[in-house]
Amino acid sequence: MWFGRKVRSLVGRTIKSVLGSCVVITSAWALVACSASSIEQERKVYTREATDEGNIRAQSQGHGLNGALANEMSKSFEAKGIQLMNNMSADDGHGGISYMYLLNGSGRHIVKVHIFSDKAARVAGMKQMYSEHSDEAVLENVLGRTTIRSKDYVSLVYTASGGEKDEYEQDVMQVFQHVLEQLR
Repeated sequence: MWFGRKVRSLVGRTIKSVLGSCVVITSAWALVACSASSIEQERKVYTREATDEGNIRAQSQGHGLNGALANEMSKSFEAKGIQLMNNMSADDGHGGISYMYLLNGSGRHIVKVHIFSDKAARVAGMKQMYSEHSDEAVLENVLGRTTIRSKDYVSLVYTASGGEKDEYEQDVMQVFQHVLEQLR
């Protein structure tokens, strides 16, 4: 009997000890994880990475410096009776951002807005993406027609495919002209 109580007491203390160790280990791990997260956040603040990430988020949501351009595009197309739909955006990792829209939801009519950090970056980027570096270009192949209009740090691209290549061409070019004239 005395031996059984001693074993139960020993087992109880062992379990308490193991649980206590687990709590200490878990707490230490959480502290290290929080410290690593805090250090990473501090690093981003001091290297301006946090500011850059915030600017990119703002731009992709239509706020910030590029918001006026995106809003002007939307209003100008709306005035022509054309809806910009399925808005997607992506940053290029070099301070630029691109928006892509479907005209009235049609996958055959795509408008892309490429906003670069400066004119030199635009010229290089457009050369890489479209093999074209001039301010105005029309690229045609059996699949469709791509029309490019550029000014300063912005390129506007309209791609039409299938048998409906001319459906929005005139309206899109008028909107492109208007929007590019708004750039300062």
